[in-house]
Amino acid sequence: MPTNVDADIEVQRFGYAEKRLSFPRAQTHAIEGRTGSVAYGAKDCAFEGLEGRLDTLRWKAEAASIGSAYLKDDGGRFDVAINRAEFPHGIMLVRAEQGIELVSPHVTFSEVRIGAKGPFGRAKTATAAPAQPVARPATLRQQRLRFLDSLAGKINLTIKVQLDLPVVGHRTLDQQLRVPIADGSLDYRKLEESLDWLEGAFLDIKHDGNRLWVQWKVPIVGSSHELISWTLDREAATLATFGRVPVRSLADFRFAGGGGGGSKKNGGVLQAFTLDAIDVALSLLAPRHVEIGSGVVLFGGDDQPGMVDLKVTGAIRDRGIGVVRGAIGSVDTTIKDLRLGPVMLTADRLHFDGLDQLEVTFDGFTPTAVSVVVHRVTASNLALTIGSSPPASPIDQSLPR
Repeated sequence: MPTNVDADIEVQRFGYAEKRLSFPRAQTHAIEGRTGSVAYGAKDCAFEGLEGRLDTLRWKAEAASIGSAYLKDDGGRFDVAINRAEFPHGIMLVRAEQGIELVSPHVTFSEVRIGAKGPFGRAKTATAAPAQPVARPATLRQQRLRFLDSLAGKINLTIKVQLDLPVVGHRTLDQQLRVPIADGSLDYRKLEESLDWLEGAFLDIKHDGNRLWVQWKVPIVGSSHELISWTLDREAATLATFGRVPVRSLADFRFAGGGGGGSKKNGGVLQAFTLDAIDVALSLLAPRHVEIGSGVVLFGGDDQPGMVDLKVTGAIRDRGIGVVRGAIGSVDTTIKDLRLGPVMLTADRLHFDGLDQLEVTFDGFTPTAVSVVVHRVTASNLALTIGSSPPASPIDQSLPR
């Protein structure tokens, strides 16, 4: 993969020996480079003990300071901007098998802005649910989301359901829910008990085997019909017999297509399904890990929780654009071979402090764009490879399904 690096360097003196250039101190106003479809650059850089080879791409410095930096791809899939970066224990830039690799034992980034655009892998949720329980698919999303099993906090929201019912006609149900989360699970029986008496007359929450679902019914007369259902893995199904379900199992949802009540002008009984007035406050308390593509992310450690003070507000709906916004107090991770498009990241410790302006945009219930501002990021033994693209759908392969 072709790699180009351009820079203007100011030095007062330098040395040359065996195809190596050495500079006691060097400054550059701008560095720009490209590997494949990825562009990167930095401004106002200062290097101490800079050394470079003339026969290959290999530069290293005993210490470095960068005024600002950016990393983005031509397709607009991701865009990273850093206000300042400090490398007090050195930095090295070398040619990788594909692209380039940046290595540093310790780095601090200030005011980091990260943006990513989908598609992130669309889930087919608008297909009709079968009338009878179905066998569990070989791979469920929830099986790769076990890091959520140590969540604690609350999820408050308002469920708004618009139905076009036989006999009754149009019916709008607005239900406020207050859902406490403990050990990564919620009590769905208490959810049903918390339904207002009128909404509760129309809605039921049911569990049978490896399925949990919400159904509607006309009080006194009429049969019951599904609105939305979840497939549970073996552990979740066992826990559900005791009235609780893991939060991770809610990722495997599907809407009923026709709803079983006859075809209406919008194609079914369920006219609209909205999660409104979302108010989430969660923390990830114990060390947990998640596999993403061929990489692994470990949240937390012996002396540090994985995530503290996640707060989210907003609204999403089954059709149209939705937005949730929030902030996170801190995120502590260890990362091994995490690939995001043509970028691969490894770090013994990667700590995010003060994540503000977190925003996720949805098309229906599918996320389409993510942006966040992080006040401070510190990394130990950081290795960043740029230009190592997987063969197909780089971002899709990076995310757990």
